[in-house]
Formats: sequence, structure tokens, C-alpha cells
Amino acid sequence: MIKYVSGNILQSKDQYIAQGVATGSQEGLGTGLAFKLSSQFPEIQKLFKKYTRNTKFQAGDIFIGEIKGRFPGIIYIATQPDMYHAELSFLNKGLKELKKICKSKGIKTVSLPKIGAGLGKLDWDNEVKPLLESILSDSETIFNVYEDYKIEYEN
Repeated sequence: MIKYVSGNILQSKDQYIAQGVATGSQEGLGTGLAFKLSSQFPEIQKLFKKYTRNTKFQAGDIFIGEIKGRFPGIIYIATQPDMYHAELSFLNKGLKELKKICKSKGIKTVSLPKIGAGLGKLDWDNEVKPLLESILSDSETIFNVYEDYKIEYEN
């Protein structure tokens, strides 16, 4: 199920926050929401760096980072071949994998930004949103999509 919400994704009460990132070895998630997540959750960033040094992180791959007893966990989805743009085919593969993993792990809630449509430069209304709806709308997991990102002091 998909719900479109407004607010600050960094204050999410969901089990996980999912974010699109570039493929390959991640020496840092230095822009946008990925940077904010790596700053707020440095332990998960360290786990992700270790993982990508030892494993190929390719189109549509998923990394789940969690610290025992601490929520939310972070899910990185390989949606970009480089740091400058996302690929719809990568996003398609990653969302299908995300849905499968959520079902197998019994994940009830995941927060998503307008994945691939910010710094990834994909078109939200004509490409990303229809893809999200076609893949995730029939899932038992609730995907809270932050279509309107606001921080607490904004109206």
C-alpha cells in the first residue's frame, strides 16, 4: 500500500527509510537526503561502506542497515549508475526487490522520498510515481512516500 505524506522523512516513525544511491563502492553519500541520512545514522554508513568494499553493489541491489534496538533502519537501493542521475531500469529492479524483501522479512512500514526524482533527475509525475504505484500499491507493507518534504519549522 502506498500513502503520500508531507513532512520531514528524517523524523519518520516507520521501521525503515529507503533511499536511492549510486552503484559501486560508496566512499560517502555526499549529497541530498543520502548525505542527511549518513550524517544522522553514521553507524549504518560505516556498515554500508564495509559492505560495498566486499560486495558488488549493482543496479537494483539493496542494502539493509540496522542497529539493534534502534529505529528506523536504512535501506539503500542502487538506483543510480553514478552520483548524477538515476536510471528508471535500476529503480524498477530495486523496487521489485524492495517489495520482495519487505514481504519475506515481514516489514510493515517503509518511508520513501520521491526516489530518483530529486538529484536523480527522473520525472516524478510521468516516470517515478507511476512506477511506484505499479510495483508497490498491492504490497502488504505500507510505503509512506514523502511527496512534500518539509522540515519542522516550515509551513
